[in-house]
Formats: sequence, C-alpha cells, structure tokens
Amino acid sequence: MLPSSYAVHTPLGAGRHGIPTIVGAWTIKPTRLKRCSIRIHPVTTLYPGRLTTLYPGRLTPTHVLDALATYERSLVTPNSRFDHYLRNHPEALSPVERRGYAIFKAYGCVACHQGINVGGNMFQKFGIFQEAPAPHDPSRPVDLGRFLLTQVPRDREVFRVPSLRNVAVTAPYFHDGRAPTLEAAVTIMARVQLGRTLSPEDTHAIVQFLHTLTGEYQGRSLATVPEKD
Repeated sequence: MLPSSYAVHTPLGAGRHGIPTIVGAWTIKPTRLKRCSIRIHPVTTLYPGRLTTLYPGRLTPTHVLDALATYERSLVTPNSRFDHYLRNHPEALSPVERRGYAIFKAYGCVACHQGINVGGNMFQKFGIFQEAPAPHDPSRPVDLGRFLLTQVPRDREVFRVPSLRNVAVTAPYFHDGRAPTLEAAVTIMARVQLGRTLSPEDTHAIVQFLHTLTGEYQGRSLATVPEKD
C-alpha cells in the first residue's frame, strides 16, 4: 500500500485497467519505479502465461504498478452495519453505537474523517493541540510525513487522514503503529487533534461505533462482531 505521505489522487483515471492516475502519482519518485525491476524476473517465472496475455512484450515497472493498482481496486468492502444504518435501517446499530456516532460528529471527528470512506481524502498535521506521544521504539527513524517529499517546513508531521473503514480489524494504529489498540488510538486522537480528554464512557461509545465500519469482502464479513451493549 502507498505510504500516507504520497499524493495519490482518487478516483482513479480511466485506462486499459483503469489505473493511469495511480501510476502517474508514483512517478513522483522515478527511482522507486526502477527498483521494481529487481522483482520482475521472479514474477514472470511464476505467472508467465497471464502476464504475457495482459502485458505483451517486456514486462516493465509500469506494468507492475498497473497490476498492483488493479488489485487494490478490488479491495472494496461494502455493506458494513453503518452502511445499513445510513440506508434507513436504524436497528443496524445498537444504542451505544448510535451514541458513539453522535459523539463522533459532535466532537468534530467528522471534520477530517468524512465522505464515503470516512476519511482518506485530505492531509492533516498529527498533533494540533499538543504533540502526539512518542513511538514506543525510539530507535526507529522519525517519520516526518509529507515534509520528506516536499521539504516545506509546514508539512512536518502532516499525513494523509486515513479512512476509518475496517479500522477495528487493522491494528496497530497511526503511521508508525504506536497505538496498539483502538481505545488507545481514540484517546490519543481526541487529546492531540481535538484538545479533549474523553471519559471512559465516551471512548467506549466511539470505539463501538468504529466497529460498525467493518464491511464485507467478496460477500464475507471481515468483522469479529463485538458484543452489543
């Protein structure tokens, strides 16, 4: 998957596999494309027939990116319980989940986590009201976000706001995995992004709401359904 500091534009453009826009975004770093060539020989050995059918001639890094982007377009996970709720089925959420959604809106989480993907369509600084807690592993290099690409000082610690779909099944959290649980992530986000200290009850309600964003993949639920209150 693309790092959060890459400016990948959506929706993806049209083309033979409908992905030129994502390929264009990756050309920001041509040296990264060249690195794909070291992987091409094993790939052609594993899938010679399929690759020559889809990509006549010599396989190139652009072909590899085309295949990866086409695969990523298949990762659609609709029909979460929250989707059913939005389709006028209020019974799809429990009372505590509906309360969590109300808090999510009232406290301002929706200012960044909005749209059909509940996020993923803007950049934001990580640590607005106060600095985010340091990662647990100080030996790891610090990720300065978009600054690494732009070298513009105001882009330090600015990252793409992630989509919250399937967030309950994608721990650990944040760009460096510093939050091991959803509860920890919600507590940190409220403090550093909203300037709020949540009560345990509010944290619990928001976490329960976030569980409702887990969808289905190829008709099968991705959720380990939490107990409803």
